Amino acid sequence: MSLPLSKDDIRDVMRKQRAALESVWVMVTSNRIADRVIGLPEFSRAASLCCYCALPGEVQTRRIMEAAWRAGKPVAMPALRDDGEYMPAWITPEEPMTHGRFGLLQPLAPHWAKPDRFDLMVVPGVAFSKTGARLGHGRGYYDRMLARLASRIECKAGLGFASQLVQDIPVSEHDVGMDVIVTEDAVYRIT
Repeated sequence: MSLPLSKDDIRDVMRKQRAALESVWVMVTSNRIADRVIGLPEFSRAASLCCYCALPGEVQTRRIMEAAWRAGKPVAMPALRDDGEYMPAWITPEEPMTHGRFGLLQPLAPHWAKPDRFDLMVVPGVAFSKTGARLGHGRGYYDRMLARLASRIECKAGLGFASQLVQDIPVSEHDVGMDVIVTEDAVYRIT
């Protein structure tokens, strides 16, 4: 009988998997995932959305943002505030960007989205479970941001490759679960 993996064990396995991914596969597979997101009723109904800017090896999200802009939907992305926490900032297709903490792209001069509501928030993760649990990088930035915005988010959609789905993720009281998990193979709705 094997013991359940700890969060750090899962992160180690996922980081090794991600390091082995080829960039062409990441783009092709990300496009399949993006098309699933764009096909969601939550995307169609959304008046606005918040979408992360992906790191290499993560599900790429530019296609989702472009579809939103074409549909006239305002788009925000998480950006680092002066207090060291992430909050959404409005962006446009021509937005000047800079590399922030951890190499993440963010607006050069953020226009903070406050106290706006997001019908759809697209969320990255190191791993997900089919029950909606999300495992991040372990620093808690996303969980804190999601907790602060909880009453203003209609749907939290976690994006990951099918290989990022795990049977079980240990959950702490501060962890924020997803409403939907989207992979290249399926959409998992959490009830």
